[in-house]
Amino acid sequence: MNTNGTVKVYIFTTLLCIVFNYVYSLFGHGVASPFMSYAFIFSLVLGVGGFLAVGWLNLANRMAFNLYNAGIATLTVGSLLQGIIDIAGADTAYPVYYFLVGSVFVVVGGLMYFYEWQTQQSFISTK
Repeated sequence: MNTNGTVKVYIFTTLLCIVFNYVYSLFGHGVASPFMSYAFIFSLVLGVGGFLAVGWLNLANRMAFNLYNAGIATLTVGSLLQGIIDIAGADTAYPVYYFLVGSVFVVVGGLMYFYEWQTQQSFISTK
């Protein structure tokens, strides 16, 4: 699995979130939201950091990859949506579902990677 390409995509996504926050803050009339300001953290920590670790451990599990990516995307979109709602002064419960579903996807994908890593370790130790 090409984790270097994935890391580059998440670096781009991190920069895109930073630029999106900057542009949105120009039109926010001085109102800011921490959800909008820190939306890039999901891409940076979970995306770049997570896939650097996956590449370093040499793990290749397509279902874990898809779940983990979907989780990061869901968390990032949920954070941006909550930021937009905060800045607009509205209130809704829907962003909570983004954070719940995104967290479940990231945890399940991470556990699948962990299981694969444990399987590789036990296979190596039995040789």
